[in-house]
Amino acid sequence: MRFVLLTGLMAIAAGPANAVETRPALIPVADFAALPVLTKPLLSPNGRRIAARKTASGITTLAVLDADHPEAPARVIGLGDGQVYGLTWAGNDRLLLTVLTIRHIYHVDVDLPYLRLIAIDIASGASRLLDDKSHGAYAGDVIYTDPSGTWALVASQSDSWVYPSVKRVDLLTGEATVVEKARNGVWDWYADENGVVRAGVSYDNNKWTVWYRDRAGDDLRKVHGKFDKDDDGAIDKFIFRGAQSWILTNQKTGRFALYKYDTTTGAIGQPIFEHPDVDVDDVLYNEASGEIGAVRYQDDRHHVHWLDRNFEVLQAKLDRALPAGDNVAIAWSRDKNRVLVWSESGSDPGRYFLLDRTTSKMHAVVDPNPRIDPALMSTVRPVRYTARDGLQLRGYLTLPRGREAKSLPLIVMPHGGPFSRDDWEYDPEVQFLANRGYAVLQPEFRGSTGFGKSFVEKGYGQWGRKMQDDLDDGVDWLAGTGQIDPKRVCIVGASYGGYAALWGAARNPDRYRCAASLAGVTDLPSMLRYDRKLFSAPRYYKEWRTRVAGESEADLRSVSPIAFVGKIKVPLLVGHGEKDETVPPSQSHQFVDAMSRSGANVTSVYYKNSGHGFDSATDLEDWLTRLGAFLARYNPA
Repeated sequence: MRFVLLTGLMAIAAGPANAVETRPALIPVADFAALPVLTKPLLSPNGRRIAARKTASGITTLAVLDADHPEAPARVIGLGDGQVYGLTWAGNDRLLLTVLTIRHIYHVDVDLPYLRLIAIDIASGASRLLDDKSHGAYAGDVIYTDPSGTWALVASQSDSWVYPSVKRVDLLTGEATVVEKARNGVWDWYADENGVVRAGVSYDNNKWTVWYRDRAGDDLRKVHGKFDKDDDGAIDKFIFRGAQSWILTNQKTGRFALYKYDTTTGAIGQPIFEHPDVDVDDVLYNEASGEIGAVRYQDDRHHVHWLDRNFEVLQAKLDRALPAGDNVAIAWSRDKNRVLVWSESGSDPGRYFLLDRTTSKMHAVVDPNPRIDPALMSTVRPVRYTARDGLQLRGYLTLPRGREAKSLPLIVMPHGGPFSRDDWEYDPEVQFLANRGYAVLQPEFRGSTGFGKSFVEKGYGQWGRKMQDDLDDGVDWLAGTGQIDPKRVCIVGASYGGYAALWGAARNPDRYRCAASLAGVTDLPSMLRYDRKLFSAPRYYKEWRTRVAGESEADLRSVSPIAFVGKIKVPLLVGHGEKDETVPPSQSHQFVDAMSRSGANVTSVYYKNSGHGFDSATDLEDWLTRLGAFLARYNPA
């Protein structure tokens, strides 16, 4: 039966109470490497259609599904060669698509990104270029769509060297009319639920300026705000809905929280929601009424805190119906009667469900990863441990199914960033390794985001030092529990995690049996010159501000793997995408060349069509296959 009552679904999802976990057979690498069939679905305003991005054979298209009959053939719309940057509904029969392309400016010999806005008619698949006079890198930021689907408000540049203005774009003709001129420093424009431009915001270190109007027809007026001179607070976003305004900032507690904002004085008001331990990640609001509906945050798992009691009751029902996952209402029909729900966990890549609140029935609409059976995946559980200096750390531990949790081989897998975090979400590499018999530890080392400003700041200046200690301390903690064998540990990571893997091999050659790096940084002074943003946490500092906490090139070289190739004695696997614009491929090429000249045991692979990560299932399958063989040779499970 396709439609399932919530109470019935709860019984199905829970499964038998005393199920015995058995060790599964080896799952094909290709199943772990398969990219999601559909991604980022959007519910139409009437809740009857779902638009999503579809990737097959390296080609991305748009798929439009009947929300009530998702098994029916989807309407597929080609996108050409452009990269999808943004997608939104304009009424129930039209989509607005922002496409990113790269253009080479020959007279200055530089590549610049260009965004173009396109309207797509669902019935015919016909497309129309909108606002063809906008040519900048910031074009097509849709800030409002009229419910009729005939016009939209779009923030865009006339060229790459000016700030964006706001235009009213006719979606039937493509013609655009400026309704709000560009203002110096203003990148962010906001419209209310009636299509009135209410505010624009500019930032300048610890100060900000809001250009604001109370109602349609008023002139914009300046509202100045600032933090104290020595205050290192930050603003994540403003929210202007109707006559109400809010601000998401960490200024008061060091953790991002939601507060009222006074558009007359620029003062930060009373808290709407703040969590005692972690940051607020996002804010959900009612498009029709303009009211704040909920805030999202995560500690060990994702949570939604509803400000409306009715929706709080709905969340409780969803969590009872789908008890194994984190469940988030990601989209609503305009009348709020139809809800697109996302449910996932560390062992489940997730599914999308459509809930009809008028009937209390729900059915699955999109299964992005049909090749993965969650019942065969390993459980991912949150853990806590204490660093050597007393700092309390979090992490995730995945143990292989069907094996006794005793003296297991371990893979330490630090996340990228480094100023980001791991989540209680399905990770194909983690599950692949667990399926091959390894325990996997994902430490939230100091500097990881989401746990407040103080925890982030503890990571500044600690590349290769205390951040690395936190990884080693996780190994020691696990060894102390008897769950892993401290003599059977390898370290594997990507981006910053790749750096940490190589540095672990250099700094602690007796601790790790092998190391694997994908797109890892090897030469920190060179990377600093290439892109300073890697060394700071953007959300925690004002616009354009970067910080390395006083590090000099000499300090950074002292923790650079490339400066210690002679000390690395363990086997290495190094991979990199040749199109990587985040960490240049030269970081791996130069390191591998230096290691090879020293006669070290290093294996390398480069992917000519991949960037900072894998857009190709073929490349990901190749990497996982190589990684599995590498670990089986040097740290057999």
